[in-house]
Amino acid sequence: MRARRRRRRESPRRRMTLRRLTLALLLTLLPIGAAGCWDRQELNELGIISATAVDVTESGRWRISYQLVIPSAISAQGAYVGLSSAPFNVFTTEGESFRGAVSRATQEMSRRLYFGHNQIVVVSEEAARKGISELIEAYMRNGDSRETVMMFVTEGNARKLLEQLLPMEKISGAGIVRLITQEGNHGGNFRQMTVFNVAQDLLGPVRVTGVPGIGLSGSDEPVDSVDAAKKTYTGAKIRLQRLGAFKEGRLVGWLSTHEARGLLWVRGQAKETTVSFSCPDEKLKRNSIRLRRTHARVRPYREGEGWRMRIEESAEGTLLEYNCEGSLDKPQDLERLEERIERELRNDMESGIRASQRLGADLAGFGQALRLSDPRGWKEVEKEWNEQVYPQVRSEFDLHVKIARTGRSNRSYVQAAEDARRKE
Repeated sequence: MRARRRRRRESPRRRMTLRRLTLALLLTLLPIGAAGCWDRQELNELGIISATAVDVTESGRWRISYQLVIPSAISAQGAYVGLSSAPFNVFTTEGESFRGAVSRATQEMSRRLYFGHNQIVVVSEEAARKGISELIEAYMRNGDSRETVMMFVTEGNARKLLEQLLPMEKISGAGIVRLITQEGNHGGNFRQMTVFNVAQDLLGPVRVTGVPGIGLSGSDEPVDSVDAAKKTYTGAKIRLQRLGAFKEGRLVGWLSTHEARGLLWVRGQAKETTVSFSCPDEKLKRNSIRLRRTHARVRPYREGEGWRMRIEESAEGTLLEYNCEGSLDKPQDLERLEERIERELRNDMESGIRASQRLGADLAGFGQALRLSDPRGWKEVEKEWNEQVYPQVRSEFDLHVKIARTGRSNRSYVQAAEDARRKE
């Protein structure tokens, strides 16, 4: 009797334990059933986009162009070896809204557009002056578009850049990314700007940003066919040129290459750059130095009712060319050379600051420096900073350039040849 009572008492516990084990087993097996290919997308059903161009029609509608990769054409080895047709195709759609124009692609495309591999977006000057807020909204909101896409602005038609072939690259969209990456790391004139970087700047306290300009240089003969790309000389070439200044989402003007470089020095964003400078009594800049290890700091000071910015900059570099008279054996000789390089840097920085002041766009980062060092002072001038205060800001410079290495010789070749003739 006691054994039967124990069994009756233990049976509810066993049942509860079995229920729990069964439930745990079901919860473990459910994800296995959910994992599958229910949301698969076959590669031959997608149209892979590598670059996008944004233009605007006369009626104000968006005109979006797409660089569609042809997988069979890019599978061959070599730049254009064995290709009888271009490795991509460019087509255009229009719409009143940005995504509306994209959705119209279904009317002429047999494949669904896939933007996961889109690497660049090029905006025409006309579209940029209209405003890029809708473009940023579309990229930041939709999951199939990446905010890491590189942004560029061009003076002419943006679609023409997508049609251009690059001699060393099959896909020009990927080639332009390598171009700006190389420039940012070694050129020192422009830096990479993604859609996220642009949105971050325009939503910041100063609401301005600079976007690299890109265009066609050389002859008017376009390189839009495989036969043209196979030649030893190509006519039109894609080239980074000028800097587009944006304020509150719209393009307000352009800065030259040396002005853009000067602003990078002011902000401390120049990684590595080559600076050319002249000899004491010459105008021609026949000497050059490769500058690295840069450090910059901006210190705001009140000056009456306005502000003065003190820019402290230090850099170290290697001498690449030296065609002046005299040698560099003594420390005072190096110091005089360093002073000439400092004057060259100062000229670039002053030019960049003045150009951005004329546009009423604080691309020098003075507003951000003021906000961090003096929050109360920034609150006083925040609303009228770009239009009224920034154009009146005065600058002073404290530059220190150090020549770490002079190369294999302390004399120029011209000086060495002259010394050899004297010995004869």
